[in-house]
Amino acid sequence: MEKIGLDIGSSSVGWYISENWDTIKKGIITFDTGMSIGQSGGYVSPTRERREARSKRNLIRARKYRKWELLKIFIKYNLVPLDENEFKIWSKYKKGLVRKFPDNINFLKWLACDFVYEDGIKYQNPYELRVKALDNKLSKHELGRALYHLIQRRGYKDIGESDSETKKQIERRGENGFEQSLKLKENRTIAETLSNDFLSKNKRARNQYPYRDEYESELEEICKAQGYDVSKKSKGRYIDNFVQSLWNAIIWQRPLRSQKGNIGKCMLEPSKLRCPVSHPVFEIFRTWQFINTIKYYDENDQKQNIPQGYRNQLFDFFLKKEKNFKFEEIKELLNKKFDSEKKYNYPIDRKSVV
Repeated sequence: MEKIGLDIGSSSVGWYISENWDTIKKGIITFDTGMSIGQSGGYVSPTRERREARSKRNLIRARKYRKWELLKIFIKYNLVPLDENEFKIWSKYKKGLVRKFPDNINFLKWLACDFVYEDGIKYQNPYELRVKALDNKLSKHELGRALYHLIQRRGYKDIGESDSETKKQIERRGENGFEQSLKLKENRTIAETLSNDFLSKNKRARNQYPYRDEYESELEEICKAQGYDVSKKSKGRYIDNFVQSLWNAIIWQRPLRSQKGNIGKCMLEPSKLRCPVSHPVFEIFRTWQFINTIKYYDENDQKQNIPQGYRNQLFDFFLKKEKNFKFEEIKELLNKKFDSEKKYNYPIDRKSVV
């Protein structure tokens, strides 16, 4: 009976045909790998650059939509020198017309923190406005510009994941002294901290990695100082509709989409869903599945399963581990148990374990 064997790789397929373990034919077929060479060498997926560019576009679009949502509120409460018609031309798509950024001179001055058009003063940066809002009554346009700066710098929200870049930013937050400065009594908000300990000392203020909840606290402080009610209802919503609308536009973030739709049906009970990979029960299953694969050689050089008592001890060992473990740690633990009883000879060589 003839049999065919395949060795499938990323850019080749090796094959052979045999009969009774005697090779009849064999060969290799090569083809383009479908990968491209990256900037730093090596092969990368050709869709990687498209995916990264798409992610950037989505991020820019989300920021733009948040700003537009806030500007709608400002126009309603007269916090920005912008006409509703000008805003629609800028934000709404209409076939045959090109979206146009407002050329309103007062709006451009408003963005530059120049309030001379309403007999006000010109500020060097929005941080001055945010600090002033804590102790002084601002005009409507000044208040709008201070709040608009919050949505431009709305902080980082922890979603439970941390990559290398996030860890670097968190370390920088502590190394630069921002975290310590924010805890000082004289610094009530992020803006006050950055103004007193960074901008006044000619230090950069935009790379200190503030958190979203710290911006939320500053939003409440500004609204409270400007005479708005920041108390909340029983369900956590603000009593003042204006404050709630500001929170929705600046702070609120859509929760992560549910992944329940990606869970397949169980092979044993097709009418039920499988246990999700993220479920703690599945982690327990994986732990026992791995433990049950560990074997040792007895005196007759035969593979045997480790006793149930040792399995229970290994399970407790896994539960106490906070980070990834090495197999050498398991061998060391089992060797101590085996040597203490002098009954088994657990292998030192990793290759002898199945």
